[in-house]
Amino acid sequence: MPAAGRLGSGAALWLLLAARTVAAIDPISVSVALGAASVLTGLVTYTDLYCRFAECCPKKQRLNETALKLELEEKLFGQHLATEVILKALTGFTNNNNPRKPLTLSLHGWAGTGKNFVSQIVAENLHAKGLKSNFVHLFVSTLHFPHEQQTKLYQVGLGPVTAVDSGQRECLCKLRVHI
Repeated sequence: MPAAGRLGSGAALWLLLAARTVAAIDPISVSVALGAASVLTGLVTYTDLYCRFAECCPKKQRLNETALKLELEEKLFGQHLATEVILKALTGFTNNNNPRKPLTLSLHGWAGTGKNFVSQIVAENLHAKGLKSNFVHLFVSTLHFPHEQQTKLYQVGLGPVTAVDSGQRECLCKLRVHI
């Protein structure tokens, strides 16, 4: 008998046995069992499943040092010192297994020197959503702190835990950039 014929007769036999077994199963018991199995599976894989669709704080900060160095060298002109300092800060932070605080970068310079551009490159290399990530906070001094006479108030607001950080206190994979 050819293989296709044996396969067809095996499938037919399986269908007959399955039909008799299905007729003997109580639909309510099966529904309860499937529901319980679904709930159990959901509880076991909740974090992984949730993090596929929403942004989560990674257990280990991801950073491809080689790619970041290459991107900074290709896109920044005349900023070799900035490249070295930023790479050193980022690798030190990501290699620290127990950081006490989020990574904070303070970038200084005249308008047009690339502070926002560097912030974007760093954010994209640390978080998949880049500057739009919930774990990246960009503070532009002229926008967020426009009044010099309120410096003390601004300092209090940017203490260890601010309103911006309140939702992510437990997550130290944040990046705060002050320009």
